[in-house]
Amino acid sequence: MVMTSNLKKWSRSIPLALCLTGALSVNTSTAGSITTPEILASSLCLDCIDYQVIGMCLWMTCTPLGCDTDTSIKVKHRLPDMVAMSYLNTGEAPWQATQWMSPTTPGAKGGGSSHKRSPTLLDNATVTFQNTDIIGHPAEGTFFEMLSSFGYTLEGPSTPFMPYYLSSLDTLGWRFNIPDVFNVSSWNPLTNRLGNWGSVYPRGGFSIQKQPYKSAAMAAYKASHVVTRPMQSRVYQSLIADKKQGYWPPEAIGEKDDETFWQPLYPKQEMKAVAWPDIDDSTTTGDPYAERISETGEYVWGVWRTYRGCEQKGAMLVAHFGN
Repeated sequence: MVMTSNLKKWSRSIPLALCLTGALSVNTSTAGSITTPEILASSLCLDCIDYQVIGMCLWMTCTPLGCDTDTSIKVKHRLPDMVAMSYLNTGEAPWQATQWMSPTTPGAKGGGSSHKRSPTLLDNATVTFQNTDIIGHPAEGTFFEMLSSFGYTLEGPSTPFMPYYLSSLDTLGWRFNIPDVFNVSSWNPLTNRLGNWGSVYPRGGFSIQKQPYKSAAMAAYKASHVVTRPMQSRVYQSLIADKKQGYWPPEAIGEKDDETFWQPLYPKQEMKAVAWPDIDDSTTTGDPYAERISETGEYVWGVWRTYRGCEQKGAMLVAHFGN
């Protein structure tokens, strides 16, 4: 079901202090694989930010005495909008501070391979299942303090520690593919694919993919695909920035997406971000993704998205150039 208005009011009214309190007081049976300080440190990534001055904007302000014009630079850079996690067992999210958000529930079981039952009745060794959480990146304060040293910067829509998607709360959508199973995109294997990693639809936790890293990545991608779109018949909180004068946020995540970049945080943290899929292994004999496989079945990525904009220097934007 679409997230109700009450849930939206709830999400808007949560003070950040409450999220931080829950994060600090967590006491679960598993210690978690990555901590908030580690995620904060990962955001100090120049390659991920990719700050560029790309053009100019022309502004105009008119009064009864006449019109004045002014210019401002147009910039492009990425923002760490979300942390995406794929993992096997509910209640055991790899980010320690957020485990309390998605506890084990009767309707949301653990994941792994070779299940006795899958929604599409595809019961074989290549069918895998992952739980997935999408959480607002915690780097808002420290990140923007560093980013301001570049000059003019843009803000994104993300709220730190906000749970935008918790697969344990979206049982019908994530485990039973409802309503995506009725979408025509779910029945056409030639469209809506992320390279040779797998099909985007149906956007659930099951994948026909025996390579563990690709399977986990597809789960994170599908959840991000939902979150960056409005009015999906799922239990989620949308993460969308509205266009306005002098501000051009990224479009929804899609195939052949050059606006969204994924920074590995666990099992191995890297100070770079790449667009998926970043390796063409269609003609290779080995497995170039083998070194990315997590022994625990847990994966965490920082999701960076590209924003463009310029400082408002007038009442009306009359022209701009640069992409």
